[in-house]
Amino acid sequence: AEKETASEILLESKGFQDVVVSVHAAGVDVVVGDTELSEAQRAQIEDIVTRKTNVAAENIIISTVSNQ
Repeated sequence: AEKETASEILLESKGFQDVVVSVHAAGVDVVVGDTELSEAQRAQIEDIVTRKTNVAAENIIISTVSNQ
């Protein structure tokens, strides 16, 4: 829960809205309130979540409100 909260706070401080981070055995799910994300934004999310959760980028699934 601490890793989820830390990731959410840092992502929101970087300008991402309505962020939900869920850490589970298979990896991390991230849902962002934006309708779409650029590749640079996706890379930024992966970097932050990787640093806060120690989960490899290939195990991070990023979704937006439009593609849930």
